[in-house]
Amino acid sequence: MEKIKLTKKLKVLSVLILGLILISPNFKNFVEADITQTSVIVHVCGNSVKEGEEFCDDGSNNGRYAYNAGDRFCNSDCSGWAPYCGDGILQGGYGEECDDGNNNAGDGCSAICKTEEGPPPPGGGGGGVLPPVETKVILKGKAYPDSDIHFLKDGKEIPSAKADSKADFTREITEITPGIYTFSIWAEDKDGIKSITYTLTFRVIANAITTVSGIFLPPTIGVDKTALKSGEILNIFGQTAPQLEVDVHILSSEIIKKVTSDNIGAWLLPFDTKSLEEGVHITKARFQLNGQEMSGFGKVLSFYIGEAPPLLAEVCPRADFNKDGRVNLVDFSIFLCWWGKINPEVDLNNNGIVDLPDFSIFLCCWTG
Repeated sequence: MEKIKLTKKLKVLSVLILGLILISPNFKNFVEADITQTSVIVHVCGNSVKEGEEFCDDGSNNGRYAYNAGDRFCNSDCSGWAPYCGDGILQGGYGEECDDGNNNAGDGCSAICKTEEGPPPPGGGGGGVLPPVETKVILKGKAYPDSDIHFLKDGKEIPSAKADSKADFTREITEITPGIYTFSIWAEDKDGIKSITYTLTFRVIANAITTVSGIFLPPTIGVDKTALKSGEILNIFGQTAPQLEVDVHILSSEIIKKVTSDNIGAWLLPFDTKSLEEGVHITKARFQLNGQEMSGFGKVLSFYIGEAPPLLAEVCPRADFNKDGRVNLVDFSIFLCWWGKINPEVDLNNNGIVDLPDFSIFLCCWTG
């Protein structure tokens, strides 16, 4: 008898949920939450084009030693000048006998950094060449303060990096050959909430430093309740970089609330649900940086307003089909594989078949 009552309630709820999702312009956002990307900047040190944060770029001449300041070249990572005679640093490896910070003769150190009586270097002007620039990738962005940043290169894990107290991270990848690579990045916040997996694909250039900046992991997001009555307060929370404005969206009602993260990046929105109709609602968040740049959206969470379907606390652990601790797109793909078929592990309401009532239960258990 209890099973029959549960099935009837869920059938009504299923129609409501399915209609909400299929007609919602935000459905694409819902199903693509785990692959959200934002615009990043890719620039290559060594292509003779000054890009992004580069100080200079002299192409194949990067890193070349110059015998006087007028002929100086860019260094190997495009962050400043390569060694030159007149920079005030004694470069014995390039044959300098002195360097008084100028290229003036008659002051004890000649214009080519030799003692005044010394002969000019063989071949005259700019000459010495540093070893070839190492092929390298640098990934830079923001995550969560003091978090471990995890990286995959073409699906294989590589050593992680650590974000600083401002949530900034940098990862240098060497011993890499030229070609097209896919890198995936993710992190966990202070509460163990996992970010989306941020994925980007680009070409690595030989004998050059390819820098990718602007990799912004969106704010993590959590809710303190998955079912509540209209008018109750729903605490929506998470972590991002410190002192940033966080946009929290309630998609079903097109509500946007703004909060500011604290000095450790934590943010909290006590949301009054009285304006929400009965049914399933979804929420997501992103941050704004300096009023100009912004992250993409992170994971999408669902919650229910009204009389919640019973037994969710017992059923939801079963909806985590791959047992990774979350109900997300991976579990959804498993669910779809068994649609209309018999599988007791996926049949959440135990009615003998995987169908619409199971789908409604699955959505109520969604964590992203």
